[in-house]
Amino acid sequence: MTPVAILGATGYAGEIAVRILLGHPAFRIVHAGSDRLGGTRLADAAPSFAGETDLVLQTDTVDAIRASGAKAVLLAKKSPEVTKVVPALLAAGLRLVDIGAEFRLRDHAGYVTWYKEEHACPELLPEAVYGLSEVHTEAIRTARVVGNPGCYPTSVLLPLIPLLQRGLIDRAGTLAAVCFSGVSGAGKRFLEGNNNLFYALNENLHSYKPVGHQHTGEIDQELSAAANTPMHCTFVPHLAPITRGIHSTITASLVPGTTAEQVHAVWAEAYAGRPFVRIRPTPKDVEIVNVAGTNFADFSAAVDGRTLIITSVIDNLVKGASGQAVQNLNLMFGLPEQTGLLARGL
Repeated sequence: MTPVAILGATGYAGEIAVRILLGHPAFRIVHAGSDRLGGTRLADAAPSFAGETDLVLQTDTVDAIRASGAKAVLLAKKSPEVTKVVPALLAAGLRLVDIGAEFRLRDHAGYVTWYKEEHACPELLPEAVYGLSEVHTEAIRTARVVGNPGCYPTSVLLPLIPLLQRGLIDRAGTLAAVCFSGVSGAGKRFLEGNNNLFYALNENLHSYKPVGHQHTGEIDQELSAAANTPMHCTFVPHLAPITRGIHSTITASLVPGTTAEQVHAVWAEAYAGRPFVRIRPTPKDVEIVNVAGTNFADFSAAVDGRTLIITSVIDNLVKGASGQAVQNLNLMFGLPEQTGLLARGL
């Protein structure tokens, strides 16, 4: 079994990564990291793991990670500070999947534009592979560093990329995505800008960052690569009164004469044999409840004249974070991509 280190094991993404890897037949957790809780039993810090593991949390230092014997690292911390350990880990021969935002953008200027700070190791950005598993599969297999996509971008990019590659979308038209996220997407902390406390969300719904959300950078990057021309998607995120899940409604202008049947046919061809993409018959069949606790992405489409209306759903903590990260680890280590990921309730 391949030994794996999880940095930031007590956040939401870290806990889901632990949950998946505890039941994985080919990976073994040898380092569960927490700078704040080093020396504490994981089952004490996260009681849901009581009786399942004797792992003790360790500080996320290069020495501790190397001493664990890990061959791969899942980086589940949002702070860019932790990125400083990455060059030393790569030099030691470890391979890395970053669940956070540090390796999603291909150039340093783009990173500074969207995240308003310098990158700790910008020299690694050109080689990092954007980890949309079903799109960059072959590059992921040989990558040293994979930047896992954000949850919103995963739900937007999976349906749009094949349609842009095949020329069904009018590249001069307007692209827009109105997206809704469960509150777990904000992590285990209060964010005043999101107003993500229970009292503010219960029986309520609101948008945030309708202009300039950081995920816009990676969405535009990947759409532009697929279209081979600069593309922009107007992206408006919302917080919904649910714990987990992403629902995206995407609109685009079709090339004249394009039908819904052609759209579905392109998807069927692009994702044939890919276990986690499910094309649903109609937008009505696309619901968060069907993907919650799984690594599946469900989407469908309807056509109103030349306007394409796509609905897309994923679980933000699984396919939008740790599930896709393990899917990428599977690809990097020569395993079937669905290994350890087919259980519901992750």
